[in-house]
Amino acid sequence: MLLELLDGKIQIIPSAKDWKTAIRVSAQPLLDNDSIEARYVDAMIQMCEKYDAYIVLADLFAMPHASPDSGVKKMDVALTISKTPIDFIGKPVQILLALASADSHSHIYALQELSDLLEDTSKIHELIQAETVDAIADIIRKALSKDN
Repeated sequence: MLLELLDGKIQIIPSAKDWKTAIRVSAQPLLDNDSIEARYVDAMIQMCEKYDAYIVLADLFAMPHASPDSGVKKMDVALTISKTPIDFIGKPVQILLALASADSHSHIYALQELSDLLEDTSKIHELIQAETVDAIADIIRKALSKDN
């Protein structure tokens, strides 16, 4: 499910000026896909300002998100890999998974797949070192297909 959701919404960036810019960049594919309204991006930033770096869920990984009623039109995700770490309120981040969840349960299976992938720190480093979107998709596909 995760790979299907990410289709056409994986991007590689050299870096971002700051964490707010990183959130805006990571959410752009969701805006382009008409999955969220622009106010949802603002809500993601406001949540970080209010709760610090609560979206940093693992070393080098953040999942920007906000409440569904803040402008989510449909469930969707977008993956952004930054080649250099971005300071997220004291925590370095290079992988951002922007999440737009329309309710409290539709995204659970995709997040479980993501969790399985992120448990292996070597996969995190493979994602960061990947040079192309296709290479990133292949890493995810292989990691999810082996179903430990």
